[in-house]
Amino acid sequence: MGRLMNGEKKHKENQVVRLLRQCFFGLRETEVAEELGWDRRTANNYLRTLQRKGRVYKEGRVWQVEEED
Repeated sequence: MGRLMNGEKKHKENQVVRLLRQCFFGLRETEVAEELGWDRRTANNYLRTLQRKGRVYKEGRVWQVEEED
């Protein structure tokens, strides 16, 4: 896999956050991947990164956006 261009990672993180904001009940990892046209593992990597940053959280199998974001 090639390197991401400058700013592309941040853009993709924001895509995930915007998508989750649109879904009141949250989305499963596979749904995030399908909606964004990504591989499931790619979606998982971004979701975990965002979780470490405190921007999203997982409740059961569903990912949601943190309130203050």
